[in-house]
Amino acid sequence: MPGVAASAEVLGGQSLGEPASPVLAADSVLRITFLDVGQGDAVLLQAPDGRAALIDSGRGRIVHLLREFGVHELDLLIATHPHADHIGGMVEVLDSLPVRFYMDNGQPHTTATYGRLLAALDARPEITYLEATPRTLTLGEVEIEVLPLLPRFGTGFDDRSVAVVVRYGDFTAFLSGDSEVRQLTYLVGRDAVPRTTLLKAPHHGSDNGFTWEFLDAAAPQVVVVSVGGNNSYGHPGPAALRAFEAVGATVFRTDLHGHVSVSGRENGEYEVAHGGRVAHRGTGSGVSEGPHPPSVRAAPPDDLSRAAGGVGLRLWVQADAPGDDHRNPNGEYAVIESMEAEDRPIGDWSLCDAANQCFRFPSNAVLEAGGEIRVHTGSGDVSASRYYMGRSRAVWNNGGDTATLYDDTGRVVIVFDY
Repeated sequence: MPGVAASAEVLGGQSLGEPASPVLAADSVLRITFLDVGQGDAVLLQAPDGRAALIDSGRGRIVHLLREFGVHELDLLIATHPHADHIGGMVEVLDSLPVRFYMDNGQPHTTATYGRLLAALDARPEITYLEATPRTLTLGEVEIEVLPLLPRFGTGFDDRSVAVVVRYGDFTAFLSGDSEVRQLTYLVGRDAVPRTTLLKAPHHGSDNGFTWEFLDAAAPQVVVVSVGGNNSYGHPGPAALRAFEAVGATVFRTDLHGHVSVSGRENGEYEVAHGGRVAHRGTGSGVSEGPHPPSVRAAPPDDLSRAAGGVGLRLWVQADAPGDDHRNPNGEYAVIESMEAEDRPIGDWSLCDAANQCFRFPSNAVLEAGGEIRVHTGSGDVSASRYYMGRSRAVWNNGGDTATLYDDTGRVVIVFDY
């Protein structure tokens, strides 16, 4: 990075150092604020001792917002990737505030916005440059783990977003720019996704910004979508919002709630505030208090399916896959859940849609007591809890369908209409 002091090793696993100026008002929380910058990302981290980091800067002027939150200098500035809605405000930040360290993914872009950012960095040789290689930085008591990136060649800008896990005691946040299915799958495959208190919805809540495996690994309690109102991209996507609800997360959106601040404590407790009031609290153990934001999170229906003969099973379908359903057949699947106290053999049972496209379970299949089985439409590696129909195109209609589970005699066990 021309004009910026290179220091790829100096901070690996080390502290970002003492605050550049005395701390005037420390408290016992890590505050993560998702700034309302319209259709873009800007995430402000404020450590308990007063140090501050900014991840992305939105598209336009942002310094006045930082000052509103009491920030007059930055220990760390991160550009997740070089798209204008993530780096457009960085020139103003660099021109206006002391910045000690700057990090990006090392991947240049040809846009004028990126060129202006390079020029601003050239003018600040005192800033130490860090490429986003796997490492852990410390911001006082707060750890920032930088996760591995996909290879530069053959990977789009979105899927090379700098992704970080932020930890303060038992409170954990996952922040990953515009990551899409490929990057999220890569991180899950490397066991790099921890259980998470707070998740910034990847790619502004796009339907290609999540996978079920990623959400299963992260199990977020709160999801914040950084998004502009009435944007032309259709963000956030309906499938993503349903997925966040399905994993039990409480969802907040900057287009609906303005700036959203999440304050996490070392014991895992947290509160979410917007508009000058606390809207939600959690214990860090998945138990939450306070109202859910209206029209954002709705409780799942109690009766998802109709079971015959008192069978303790539930059946439901995730029909709307991220992206093009026919190109992502494993993004849609059916789930059979057990609420029974004993394992249930389901060998030679069949699961069919309304058009009688069916999947037959192998003869040794068993649904464990209290467990679940997923049946994906596409192909993959079969396990005791995951099966595949082996089809190359989508099966379940997004606009409505009927899933029926038959036992090995052809008797209807359970039906799910949507």
